Amino acid sequence: MTKVNTSSIRGGLVLFLVIAGVVGLHRPARAMHMTGQNQSRLRVATASQVETESSDDPAAILATARIIYVCSRTIFVKSEVIENELRKRADFQQAGLLLTKNPRAADLTMEVRRSNFTTEYPYVVVDSKTKFIVASGKVNSLFGTAAGKIAKGFMKQVQKARTPAASKLKSL
Repeated sequence: MTKVNTSSIRGGLVLFLVIAGVVGLHRPARAMHMTGQNQSRLRVATASQVETESSDDPAAILATARIIYVCSRTIFVKSEVIENELRKRADFQQAGLLLTKNPRAADLTMEVRRSNFTTEYPYVVVDSKTKFIVASGKVNSLFGTAAGKIAKGFMKQVQKARTPAASKLKSL
């Protein structure tokens, strides 16, 4: 058997305790710092919950939205074509709506697809924050372009959502 050097074991143990002590002293400070961050996150979450609770009406969301992201899930109608049709419309420009290529920057996301073996193009408009469906429709590409009909149908829904809000403001 080999003789164990007790002084090297003591030295290693002392080194271990020093390192553990240094690391242990920093933990409470980090925990207090994280608690402060968690409290601010809690406040932000509470504020966003209040905002979500007050804007759970799809018509109100559609009326206040400004930035739209268009996503086409079909090869028959490209997103750019729908965007161009929206931009051409005078009511789109008057409403102050904008289009974006960044889905994270959008208030609303318009998703367009094509029903199998048909000429029908259903679309849905979803609020980016709440994931509520705020507008939807289905157009047929016969006797016109689907993109133009989608733009027209969507803008009718936007105008309908914004008109009652304007009449409520006038009555105040």
